[in-house]
Amino acid sequence: MIQRGDQVLEIFLEETADRLDAIESGLLHLESCGEDCDPEIINSIFRDAHSVKAGSNLLKLKTIEDLAHKLENVLEMIRKKQIAPSEIIVTACLESVDKLRELIENIERSDTISTRLHTHMLEVAVQKTLQGE
Repeated sequence: MIQRGDQVLEIFLEETADRLDAIESGLLHLESCGEDCDPEIINSIFRDAHSVKAGSNLLKLKTIEDLAHKLENVLEMIRKKQIAPSEIIVTACLESVDKLRELIENIERSDTISTRLHTHMLEVAVQKTLQGE
């Protein structure tokens, strides 16, 4: 297990914090412009989520990887125009970003912190959006 002080982990934590800030900012912008947003905005948000997932995979940070992957999947659906960036979708994504922040702030025990609620929120948001609610 990589521990604090490890250079690779410290770089990951710093870059992930920056990426989560960028995802949050992008999601807030996406919420305001909706389906009329520049596709590059969603592509940028997607890339940041993908990078968080990939980095956590390399470091074997399973819980972070799983939640980042679920967030990435929702962003991919927006990117492919399978779902709209509705309020419920953006809110669930923002909540997941907050949870990812909590996980990186508590990196040593991140794999013991549950993300079931956030996973469920993303699933419900997608279901409701697909059902037109």
